[in-house]
Amino acid sequence: MEITMRRHKGLLLALLALFLAPVAVSAQEYPSKPIRLVVPYAPGGGLDLFSRPVAQALTLSLGQPVVVENRAGAAAIIGAQVVANAAPDGYTLLALFGSQMLLPFVQKEIPFDNLRDFTPIIYTARVPNTVVVHPSMPIHSIKELVAYAKANPGKIGYVTAGTGTSQHVAGQLLGTMAKIDILHVPYKGGGPALNDLIGGQVQAGILVMGTVRPHIQSGKLRAIAVVESARARAMPNLPTVGEEIPGYAMPTLWSGVVGPRGLPPAIVNRLNAEIRKAIVMPQVVKGLEALGFEVTGSSPEELAEIMRSSSEAYRKITASAGIKPQ
Repeated sequence: MEITMRRHKGLLLALLALFLAPVAVSAQEYPSKPIRLVVPYAPGGGLDLFSRPVAQALTLSLGQPVVVENRAGAAAIIGAQVVANAAPDGYTLLALFGSQMLLPFVQKEIPFDNLRDFTPIIYTARVPNTVVVHPSMPIHSIKELVAYAKANPGKIGYVTAGTGTSQHVAGQLLGTMAKIDILHVPYKGGGPALNDLIGGQVQAGILVMGTVRPHIQSGKLRAIAVVESARARAMPNLPTVGEEIPGYAMPTLWSGVVGPRGLPPAIVNRLNAEIRKAIVMPQVVKGLEALGFEVTGSSPEELAEIMRSSSEAYRKITASAGIKPQ
């Protein structure tokens, strides 16, 4: 009986070793081909601007091309779904904003579960959202924006990177709390939205600071506030919306990298280490911080917790603002 049990145990161990061998080998040899980093917005937006220098740095450190692939549309759903459906082999990754955690509370029938269908890899940066206006507008503060909107109901529009984004909700929350009628003008990313805002086709926008800061500095746009609860390190003199409208606060917007569900821990840890090194390289971090990104870096477990807490924060804020999935 004892001999039989030892035989069965030996057979099970052999089968387990056979099953795990391909995973171990693949993790050890990873990467052996190009990696695509999916950005679920159009080129020129904040996440795209962040991802490109990081991808270049990773290409050098990993010894394989890391290619940014823009898959814009449906408030990041299209790009995120590409990664959710990909093989968990480390060759298809998603650069995401924390506003992706908002999607289940503003849109029906999301084809993935943010907390179930992705493997957290790293939290890369805090990303302030900025309220900006065209310089032709007689608006220099949130109070002036509110006064103008009340005097001109329905005649001021604000651009965002898309319907269902944190920027969209930030504008809705501002409209609700200030009791003003402002028109949401969604785009498929911050880049296209920026072009029309600079061109004067729309009067205002809520966009990632990285997208708009160069144009604020050149005078093509005027910044009037940050929508999150803390001021931005890159523009410390710019007030938050909550400083002028007490009680107003949006959850901190962040960026990160995830993979499909089931990504092997060895690959997760390798990517975490390499991305962490990439985002603090002097030539990379200098450019990112100049755009307003506040570079961080974290363990996969910390990103998982940030994803959970952001989801809960967005659930509460949409409920308090009366926003329902559409």
